[in-house]
Amino acid sequence: MKDTPDVTSPREVMALFKEYGLQPHKRLGQNFLIDGNTARKITAALDVKAGEPVIEVGPGAGALTVLLARSGADLLALEVDRGLAAMLENILKPWPRAKVIIRDALKADWTGLIRDHFAAGFPVKLISNLPYVISGPFMYSLFEAGFPFHTAVLMLQKEVAQRLVAKPGDSNYGGLSVLSSYYTRGKILFNVSANVFWPRPTVGSSVLKLQPREPLLAAGEEELFWQIVQGVFLQRRKTMQNNMARLFPSIRGRLNDVFEYASVKPSDRPEHLSAEQFAKVSRIAYNYINNLS
Repeated sequence: MKDTPDVTSPREVMALFKEYGLQPHKRLGQNFLIDGNTARKITAALDVKAGEPVIEVGPGAGALTVLLARSGADLLALEVDRGLAAMLENILKPWPRAKVIIRDALKADWTGLIRDHFAAGFPVKLISNLPYVISGPFMYSLFEAGFPFHTAVLMLQKEVAQRLVAKPGDSNYGGLSVLSSYYTRGKILFNVSANVFWPRPTVGSSVLKLQPREPLLAAGEEELFWQIVQGVFLQRRKTMQNNMARLFPSIRGRLNDVFEYASVKPSDRPEHLSAEQFAKVSRIAYNYINNLS
């Protein structure tokens, strides 16, 4: 085998797995990208320059990782599978700026990782062929951290990608859609066939690009925003009036004022409000709850 194997070749990837005693784990949602054209399209969408800091989540067999390493990126790859991490460390030896650490991305302290591994003042990019089993929780973790990235290019389950870019009134619009729109500007770049993975997944994939938006709310207001968004979508068929009265009985008598100042109809249902409208409701409700009005 060559010093640097072709990690987009099914035959070479399978030979590597045999050499290292590895096999795909269904429990971890491992479906490895084994198509060079798709890998190049995904990394091109991130537009990485030499020396730029990049975090990759779930490098797997290294289809994206090797391309990023060759670009000269200052790369930190987070892999939860110790066997895969050991294999990737060997593959990446020609590129000392590419590092693999064993880390569960769902438990990652994103701000701390960026602070500890990269020089201050340089915007960090994020890339991932994300295991489908963690797609939703992973995105929530990014938004909880305030989306501390310059750009993210993520390959996700198609349905999750559609939820992330859904607009008010769409059938798949929900709390995750609101959070995505609040923290980022998102766009689906292209869909990916199940045939370019090993093992072949049973669902389709999409590649999504996200870029940050300026926050609309102060810290306390944003905490309330999360509480409202998550709370109202638990009973999405109820009106905003009924949902807010349930969540905040202390300001039940002021809700008409809240909705009027936020230009929201009390009879509106959650799926009809934009992120900006939820932000307005949150800011005004925060003032009433804290007697600031």
